[in-house]
Amino acid sequence: MISGNFPALTDTLPIGLGVIWGSPQWLIPASIVAVLLSGMTLWNYANSRSMGNLRWFAATLKIAAIVLAAICLLQPMRTSERARPKANLLPILIDQSESMSMKLSSSSGSRGERIEDLVNDQNEWLRRMEQDFDVRGYHFASRVAKIPFGTANDFELETTNENASNLSTSLASIGERFSGRPLAGVLLFTDGNATDSAASFDWTSVGCPVYPVLPSESDTMADIRIRDITVRQTDFESAPVSVRVQVESTGDDRELVVLLQDREQPESVQETKLTLPDGESVGEVTFQFRPDQPGLRFFTATVFAERDRALFELDADEERLSSSSEATQVNNRRLVTVDRDAGPYRILYVAGRPNWEFKFLRRAISSDAEIQLVGLLRIANKEPKFSFRDQGVAGTNSLFRGVDDREAELAQQYDEPVIIRMGVKESDELSDGFPESADELFAYQAVILDDIEPEFFSEDQLLLLRQFVSVRGGGLLMLGGQESFSGKAFADSTLGELSAVYGPRSNQEGAASNYQFTITREGMLEPWIRLRDNERDENARVNQLPNLTTVNAVGDVKPGAFVLAEVSDENGDTTPAIVAQRFGKGRTAAIPVGDLWRWSMHRSTQADENDRDDPAQMWRQMAHWLVGEVPRRVDARVEQNGESQSGVDLVVSVVDEAYLPLDNANVELTVTPIGSEPIVLKATSDDQNAGVYRVTYWSDQPGAYRVAASVTGPDEAPIGFAETGWASEPEVKEFQNVGLNRELLETIAEQTGGKVVDDDELDAFAAELPTQKMPVTQTWTYPLWHSGWWMTAMIGCLCTEWGLRRWKGMA
Repeated sequence: MISGNFPALTDTLPIGLGVIWGSPQWLIPASIVAVLLSGMTLWNYANSRSMGNLRWFAATLKIAAIVLAAICLLQPMRTSERARPKANLLPILIDQSESMSMKLSSSSGSRGERIEDLVNDQNEWLRRMEQDFDVRGYHFASRVAKIPFGTANDFELETTNENASNLSTSLASIGERFSGRPLAGVLLFTDGNATDSAASFDWTSVGCPVYPVLPSESDTMADIRIRDITVRQTDFESAPVSVRVQVESTGDDRELVVLLQDREQPESVQETKLTLPDGESVGEVTFQFRPDQPGLRFFTATVFAERDRALFELDADEERLSSSSEATQVNNRRLVTVDRDAGPYRILYVAGRPNWEFKFLRRAISSDAEIQLVGLLRIANKEPKFSFRDQGVAGTNSLFRGVDDREAELAQQYDEPVIIRMGVKESDELSDGFPESADELFAYQAVILDDIEPEFFSEDQLLLLRQFVSVRGGGLLMLGGQESFSGKAFADSTLGELSAVYGPRSNQEGAASNYQFTITREGMLEPWIRLRDNERDENARVNQLPNLTTVNAVGDVKPGAFVLAEVSDENGDTTPAIVAQRFGKGRTAAIPVGDLWRWSMHRSTQADENDRDDPAQMWRQMAHWLVGEVPRRVDARVEQNGESQSGVDLVVSVVDEAYLPLDNANVELTVTPIGSEPIVLKATSDDQNAGVYRVTYWSDQPGAYRVAASVTGPDEAPIGFAETGWASEPEVKEFQNVGLNRELLETIAEQTGGKVVDDDELDAFAAELPTQKMPVTQTWTYPLWHSGWWMTAMIGCLCTEWGLRRWKGMA
């Protein structure tokens, strides 16, 4: 009962149990009477010998009854603090996301239906809550919304098709909405499978206790899902696209089927069967394939039980899928994005003399539609120019005698080396030899130097080549030969700085010998070095190669560089054969071997119709490694928006001809949802990063999206084009775990000062909650002397004492 005011009560008392006296003025009279009666009792029993020692126990019982009666005169009362009725707010937050519609294995209803049964007007706990608190009802999925709630309304939870459970955002929103108001706590109904940044959220910022309500029994569901997908792709023939699909089965199904289907070519399907060992619930399969075309491609990965194959056919409708024994089929499929950059890539090959290396390199590249090889070959060194020649003696090199007059300006003079060009796109391309400007050199993605000395280049050209690698991010490959890696002149030049190996310690030259080629452990890990799928086959291939005979003498490997292959001579001494390193934004490699063409010669003599052209594949892989990470003037990428799961940031990076950030470009993005109409967006400059443009796209529908970025300069001149894309799958996080995330909910309760409540204990929780620490409280008093246990104790003492005296014949 709630009593009125008493003399000993104050307006405020600390939380906790306490005892006050309703009539303290009776303390002295009650004490005197109790002492007198107790003394008389002791005197009476002291003079009675018939009860023996039992008389002292009887005396104690009677004195206890006297003391209890005396205390009743003082009106003892118990006091505590409890929530003032209707003064504190109690929001009830209910998860309305799609995961709440999943069927429970332990009952015929879903989680949402279970919550409906808990919060209807027939439950006593809700009535009790409404008596003590100002109860407000809210539901959440992607955002929080108020709902009619309480015993005066018919509550019905309508789960939405939203694949979002923004748990941390919703709780933070409740805390902000009632900031500064008396908030008793938040009663939370959810499965705990959040789709926002709940793992790193500071739950103490909610500002009030959170009480998650969970089923008391376990709700383990039978479900098969794709747990994770990893895509590994390179441009190398020996390492095709690898898609690793990790699956999990929480039911009894052990025989699983995993499919990978090309969305643009539905008839192209790869299938792998997987048997999970007993006691294991997780397994994985790997698909390897080579897309027939570069660019952006989308695939669909699907997993299902072998016995449900007919239900998961590619054209299966939702009604057929609903007959599956799984809790949900949403997490059985995932989109896979494969983005292989498309060319053309241009490589400039510069050689000091015609050789077999260029022949086989050019032949190998000719079969690759993504790479264009441009050759610059010196066929004669410059000759001394004499001023005392006859009038009939021409100033051009004798190799150009007889050329047409219209081509005379292209003929080299006596003091110029004779260079021929191969594979150029325009007649004036490289007409003056090696490029002397950034605009000309930066048009290539990579440069290969073969048997060329540093003196071939001017100092400006060498500095330009250094900028090509470090600033533009291009690739540089140095091949061996008579003029390569030669002595101190090489070591002190810019080529020596760019090289992955130091120059030789002296002007020593490589000695002729039989060199055995081997791939190092680091080389086996590089897809562009190996040509076979495993180490055993690769070693077997290398052992069949003919020995090399021409290897340049080089110094030590530079710090940070990796030795990917070695050659060993007849004495067992080793020399680096392939060394690679990063240099600024680009990469360089050194191959101080002068006769790699021997492998192609050997292959040509041993070839048959089914034989693989390993040397040609080696050259193509080296070429792709050189250009694989070279930036373009326009680059587009997709980043996850930090504010919402449904938004993505489309980011475009633009550079000028010198590959420096360009801030005044016009960037237009065309977003095409697969199967829908395209949308054109304008990107704006990033305030924090030069040359970066971004725009946010909010995808309201799941599926695959293509993005085409078209960039023009301030004068509307075209700069470049880039393509990218992404897959929007909000259901991935929503159904990442179909079971209850008890661990997260327990963490929320612990950090906020609440506790996890079993749904069958809601009545007891409703009675206990008002006695917890609340913002607004009132003093609650209860007279102890009116309680039944007080009167029972007093009467029990008197009756027991009388029974003992009666037993001993004293009554």
